[in-house]
Amino acid sequence: MLEFRFLLLNAHFTLNLLAALVCFAVAWLYYDAWLIQKNAIEGTKSLGFLLLSISFVVASTIIEQSLLEQPLLGAETLGFIVSFAKTLGYLTLIVGQVINPIQELPSYRRKKSAAILVMPLVGFPLVQVVAFIHPILATLTAFLYLRRATVGLEHHLKPISWSFFILAIKEISSLASIFRTTTNIDLLKLVSPYGSVWVIENLLLAIAMLVLGKWVWGYLIKRLETQLFIIFTTSTLSVFLVTAIFFTSVSLANLKKDILHNLEISAKVLQYSIDSKKSEVLSDAQVISQNSDVVLAAKDQKRKQLADLTSSMLLTKKQSFLTVVDENGAVLIRADDPEKIGGSLSDDRLVKKALANEAVADLITKEGVMAPELSVRASAPIYDGDKLVGALVIGTRIDNAFVDGLKSATGLDASVYADNIRSATTFIAPDGKSRWVGIKEVSPQIQKDVLKEGKLYSGAASILNVPYLAAYMPLKDINNNPLGMLFVGRTQISTLQAASKLIEQTFIVTAILLTFSIVPAYFISRYIIDQI
Repeated sequence: MLEFRFLLLNAHFTLNLLAALVCFAVAWLYYDAWLIQKNAIEGTKSLGFLLLSISFVVASTIIEQSLLEQPLLGAETLGFIVSFAKTLGYLTLIVGQVINPIQELPSYRRKKSAAILVMPLVGFPLVQVVAFIHPILATLTAFLYLRRATVGLEHHLKPISWSFFILAIKEISSLASIFRTTTNIDLLKLVSPYGSVWVIENLLLAIAMLVLGKWVWGYLIKRLETQLFIIFTTSTLSVFLVTAIFFTSVSLANLKKDILHNLEISAKVLQYSIDSKKSEVLSDAQVISQNSDVVLAAKDQKRKQLADLTSSMLLTKKQSFLTVVDENGAVLIRADDPEKIGGSLSDDRLVKKALANEAVADLITKEGVMAPELSVRASAPIYDGDKLVGALVIGTRIDNAFVDGLKSATGLDASVYADNIRSATTFIAPDGKSRWVGIKEVSPQIQKDVLKEGKLYSGAASILNVPYLAAYMPLKDINNNPLGMLFVGRTQISTLQAASKLIEQTFIVTAILLTFSIVPAYFISRYIIDQI
């Protein structure tokens, strides 16, 4: 997704600069005609296409505001320049067509063509809303060129008419941006930046410029000086485009690499926090197991006394649960639930190790109501002198508060998985209260790398249908077997947002340098012609 968005971003930049080049070539063609006749009418046509060229140059530097919150020149400023230049360009072309007399057809052909004059103008819409000014002006420009090509003798102008008709459709599709504040998800997907309508809009611009470019090139090659000038300008444009795209590509790749590296570090920090929690829990287990009052109460199996002691210790140590068993694994007391009496933990692996005189800490998963629960637990034997009288298990849950702490410190989203099922997360549901837990990670690559091979995974991931850059760190039990995962990530769109400032600056500098390069290209072409 990140690479696709970046590709569209550069495609928009390239397409608008090419559109600017085509319009500039048409403006130059009319300017060339003006130099011969010094006719003000030809001057209006040249000026009109020059203004359209300027609008496309400025438009190429605009990055959609979903990617760039604080543009260098300001979204309103750039938008105003584009709108003003485009409107003035259309109006100048319309005025030039209106004041320029039509080269009439011979009398024997006029009647046949008369209907064509009326048909395009029937039902022409009135300008009522400023947002619709551009499609209306583009349509009117197309009609006037079509009228000149059909009613008059200038049949060669038909391609210009078709290109403006396509531009008018493109301008209509661009009106979809007014719906980007909608709450309708399906509609928003269509009209959002780089969505389906945006792609169609740019495809229409490409087709319009292809038609117009083919037409103008057929005339430009008829004069060597003009041909050289356009070739130099096109070559310069190509060099600037390749340089700009290469530079932004390298910058984005480096940024992505740095982000993934930082995500890996964050995942390791989260894992280190869990390892620290293991050490903390194990220390608490050993301290409590050596408490003389606990030892005596466990030895004499005084449940009431054990309940008072362990409940107080549970609060002091800020742990989630504490259970004391006798030397056979029978439960004496559950400090977190004193009313629950009886039961046996003789099959519990931590209890087994404690009764075998080994204090250990481990990660444990068990079924929960909404999702599996992951907890850090430690066990320690209880000795009265040299005699084993029982054991205790103490632990804490890895819950939402644990991952919230990481997000508070880094701004990154985080999740904890029991196997491939999310058990704790920073992702909040639309109700603003519940969390997106109980959801499986279904990526085969992530499951293979992390849960099967026990390796770190960093790269692209889809979380709740949103593209992320993520790092997944395996969680392993005491036997070094993966039993869960840690996730740390950030949306790919935020990555592109971070790069967009640099991309915008590159685009602006490229557009400015390209504009100034026209002057040396012109003088070089003139020099070559003079030498010839």
